[in-house]
Amino acid sequence: MDPLRLSRRVARSLLSILFLAPVAWSALLNAGPADSTAQSAKRNPATSSGAKPDTDATSGADGKEQPDLAALMSKAGDALERKDYQAALDPLKTVIRSAPDKPEAWYYLGYAYHGLRQDAEARQAYEKAVELKPDLYQAQLNLGLLLVAMNDAGAAVPHLEKAVSLKPSEARLHFELGTALRVSGQTAAAATELRQALQLDPKLDSAAYDLGQAELDQKHYADAAADFTKALGINPGRADAELGLASAAEGLGQTAEAEQHLEQFLKLQPADVSVRYHLARLYLREGKLELALSHLQQLEQADPALPGLAAALGDAYALAGKFADSEVYYRKALATAPSGPDLADLHRALAETLLKEGKTVGAEGEFRQALRLDPGNADAEKGLASSVYLEKRYAEAAPMIEHLLQAPSAPAGLYFILATCYDHLQDRKRALEAYQQFLARSNGSNPDQEWQAKQRAKLLGRELGKGL
Repeated sequence: MDPLRLSRRVARSLLSILFLAPVAWSALLNAGPADSTAQSAKRNPATSSGAKPDTDATSGADGKEQPDLAALMSKAGDALERKDYQAALDPLKTVIRSAPDKPEAWYYLGYAYHGLRQDAEARQAYEKAVELKPDLYQAQLNLGLLLVAMNDAGAAVPHLEKAVSLKPSEARLHFELGTALRVSGQTAAAATELRQALQLDPKLDSAAYDLGQAELDQKHYADAAADFTKALGINPGRADAELGLASAAEGLGQTAEAEQHLEQFLKLQPADVSVRYHLARLYLREGKLELALSHLQQLEQADPALPGLAAALGDAYALAGKFADSEVYYRKALATAPSGPDLADLHRALAETLLKEGKTVGAEGEFRQALRLDPGNADAEKGLASSVYLEKRYAEAAPMIEHLLQAPSAPAGLYFILATCYDHLQDRKRALEAYQQFLARSNGSNPDQEWQAKQRAKLLGRELGKGL
């Protein structure tokens, strides 16, 4: 089983952490050509008491009514500050109709659409803002974060790089750029940015965690473990770092350590079904049946219809020697299993359980079904030969076993079974040859069968010598 891998959730709440709200909207206006107009509007005695103007328009030189851009921007800024994103749209659109080259208005419009979860419109507005004013840091950053949330991390990278170039000492900017680089597959570059984020802010546990993920991507498991350990040292409550440590431990082949970290993760996140299932499977692989069954039974209580659960319980009970229970769960699994490669193996597993229960006829049917679905299933071929042999149908079993012996690493015991088939069929010559092949290959690994083979070989040799 491949090490359990985790993908960091990059889709965030649109207004969380770093999306820059225009809480000081006048500061943006001050950076543009409308500075004096904006400031005079803020100082206007008519509005100094806090009352809003009765009109959003003024008269131009030609006598036509012109929109008061500063008042409209003020109105939009107030709406955004109180998170009334819908109310900000109309004044911003009016400003843009009159002054389409005003980057701040496009930025505010992007932010308003962002708040309304209208991502496509937000993207267009942010892109227009950075086209008009590439050094508008807030727009570059918000556009980058929006693109990451829209699963377009590759497009986000240039905007986040620009934001970093404008404020290179901001740790979280390096973190966000590193995250976008990692998601877009630029792992080495991502690690560089995440290390820079940690250098600027050694307490940034998210950067340590993401750096661990970047190291996992490169299969640098020891480095990943160190990064996840650092993240936990900063924030002991990070369950995802425990999961990262488990992945790193599995990559290093340290299964026991992986199991410990998975157990710790489940203490913090007991409702996580996929991790509990993975841990149960690890325990099964390690032969820790009681622990595996404990987790699988918890899963069954929480979600009896969980895909793969019935099959896992079948495996666990089979390994524990509880074949009646194993049969029940394998049949449950088959009742709901979709078609695919796993279906053949389920039939094979059920057949082996039936064989253990002495239900050879039922086992034969399941082995045959497995082979219909997957003709190359070697375990099903062996199982079918065993079931036919146990039914004492030696004439059918012998050619099946001959076929199995053509495999490069066929076990010596197959020669013994083949020999007994021919013995029962009274084909002395072939029986003797098969016994001799078995003895030549077994080399003390099957002492009881070797003793029987020697005795039968002697007797068959004498009988063949007499021409019987």
